[in-house]
Amino acid sequence: MTARHDVALVTGAGSGICAEVARGLAARGLRVVLLDKDAEAVHRVADGLGDRLARDPLVADVTDPHALASAVDSLAPQHRPGVLVNGVGGDTRARSVTELTEADLQEAVTHNLASVFTMTRLCVPAMVAAGWGRVVNLASVAGRTYTRFSNAAYVAAKAGVIGFTKQCAYELAPHGVTVNAVAHGVIGTERIRRAWEDKPPQWTADRVSHIPAGRFGSVAEAAGMVCHLCGEDAGYTTGTVVDVNGGLHI
Repeated sequence: MTARHDVALVTGAGSGICAEVARGLAARGLRVVLLDKDAEAVHRVADGLGDRLARDPLVADVTDPHALASAVDSLAPQHRPGVLVNGVGGDTRARSVTELTEADLQEAVTHNLASVFTMTRLCVPAMVAAGWGRVVNLASVAGRTYTRFSNAAYVAAKAGVIGFTKQCAYELAPHGVTVNAVAHGVIGTERIRRAWEDKPPQWTADRVSHIPAGRFGSVAEAAGMVCHLCGEDAGYTTGTVVDVNGGLHI
């Protein structure tokens, strides 16, 4: 990978899947720029990357487009990413549509979709100029079908991520930039386990029983497909939604 392609920017890199993605990309030889709103957490991840860290982490809230613009503008030319992983998102509140309000929808869209739009808009021009780029958006099995684990506002936002991915893939393919989505199922991140720890055992067992693999996915399994789509050998794969869900949606 040439110098202009070897920087990856990962949002939500302070924990969970995206922290593991950052480690995986670093292990593949990329220099990594981390972005997260949790300064303490993202610096802990940075400390483990050694000389694969391209620069100090960016501390910004992805729901604030002005903060994101300032963060990207602060990058020196040699730190402009050839790889972008839009990883922030999620909603562990299992609520019916009758319990939701317009504020819930706005929150879901801002957190899960608008952040992907903003980061892509800010980072893609440099990829187009270079004639090479990789964008991977974290969608969800919820955006592919429906959810037993969250709510309709979240499903709508993640479905939007998939539609956005496909349109960007179409527009950017002539410029050597691929855009793909990974639709994860239930992954055993610390956040998910914490959200479920106060549930009765039967509640959790019921959810797991609907997964053909019979278990949660691991963080390493979730990150592995993301890292693959960031590589040189994924150059003819664009506009795809890769399902990593243990058979929950086939």
